[in-house]
Amino acid sequence: MNNISAVVITYNEEANIERCLKSITWCDEIIVVDACSQDRTVEICQTYTDKVFQSRWEGFSKQRLKTLELASYEWVLSIDADEEVTEELAQQIQRHLKKEIDVDGFLIPRRSKFLSKWIEHCGWYPDYHLRLFRKNKSYLGQKAVHEGFSVKGKVVKLNGTLLHYTYRSIFQYLEKMNRYTSLQVAEKLRQKPRLQVRWYNLILNPVSKFWRMFVANKGYKDGFHGFLLSGFSAMYIMILYAKIWEYQQVTGFARSRKEIN
Repeated sequence: MNNISAVVITYNEEANIERCLKSITWCDEIIVVDACSQDRTVEICQTYTDKVFQSRWEGFSKQRLKTLELASYEWVLSIDADEEVTEELAQQIQRHLKKEIDVDGFLIPRRSKFLSKWIEHCGWYPDYHLRLFRKNKSYLGQKAVHEGFSVKGKVVKLNGTLLHYTYRSIFQYLEKMNRYTSLQVAEKLRQKPRLQVRWYNLILNPVSKFWRMFVANKGYKDGFHGFLLSGFSAMYIMILYAKIWEYQQVTGFARSRKEIN
């Protein structure tokens, strides 16, 4: 069987990390890169692995790259502290890697929990992510948030599920939304440097997001949870565009655009 390095990044994850680490004890090594947590995260991690490293936070992409550099084996399983590998998925991975295979990466479906309910629609499931891959064929996108690994080679899908224990409360969602939208401003402007935010972007873009999630992706089948998730996701888009507008006002972007025109 090909050996597997499981890699995780953490910061103040004492509420999640034990569940995560228990689900990957079958891996040949567990690498944790912790961003100087102030809770019991490191203490908990050290009961599952002696390969716990602390590194000042430099962004999601750089933290993940550090885990990859520390991995000893060819195959890497990258998961988040608030995720759990199901027994079905663990067995499926081990079966695949018992033999030499002409594959460089595996896409794994993720099921996410929102306010105590597993979401089956809204475009949230199946939510495929490349989480198992050959180290020497991988590379990492440099997004500020929602960054992910990619591979140069053949990729196939697995059926086993990765569980994602996401937002436990509305407070947590709003807190993370505020942080993530701020991180995404620079990223959005890198992708579209000439982007100009109009008043209708704060209406039409969120409405479009809600329609796609609640109607087109059948979020209504998830009941009130689906309605809330679609509504909050629309609000996320509105706040992101509002922050882009705010940033451009502060930097004088709008003024400079007028001078050019």
